[in-house]
Amino acid sequence: GGSADVDFLPMMQRRRLSPLARGACAVAWHARRAGGDMPVVYFSRHGESRYYFEMLQGMAAGEAVSPSRFSLCVHNAVAGLFSIQSQSHLPYVCLAGGTEELFAAFVEAGGQLLEVPQVMVVCYEQPLPEVYGRYVSSSPMTWALAMVLGREEASGLRLHLARNRAVDCNGGSSTLIHAIADGLLEGYTALERSLWRWSLQHV
Repeated sequence: GGSADVDFLPMMQRRRLSPLARGACAVAWHARRAGGDMPVVYFSRHGESRYYFEMLQGMAAGEAVSPSRFSLCVHNAVAGLFSIQSQSHLPYVCLAGGTEELFAAFVEAGGQLLEVPQVMVVCYEQPLPEVYGRYVSSSPMTWALAMVLGREEASGLRLHLARNRAVDCNGGSSTLIHAIADGLLEGYTALERSLWRWSLQHV
């Protein structure tokens, strides 16, 4: 609902943020405060879809594009804003994920963990404008989640992932984020081109 705590941002900046951006910045800030500065992998399938859809509607009506609105709807807008406000000079990457969805972020983070001890993954989604409904599914609500991933020797929850080619699945498939929120520790997620099996173990 746009009520995420982003008091660490300047007031004028806070006023410009959408509920999606507020949520993403808030969870990233809390994770950074707990784990320190680190490289970040940002993931969102469609990003600021409501901003850029409104902008496209305005263009179709012959209106000029607002530079401020444009800067807030590009796919790396949240990442750039957070990097500046947190004064972080460490690298970040922004992914859309394609057919691999959130698991693309884990693949990217796994590669980075070969070089650094920990990586933050920030994922955030919101409902798409209704006009896109016939073409692609989207989240029913606006949400954001930040995770700090470490190397295998780190303590905490250990995430195991295995990717297989897409096959027919009979029930049991769920999004990893929803499963974590529901307290599930293992399952699989069937995607268009792949089947991801995952498990969480306490270590």
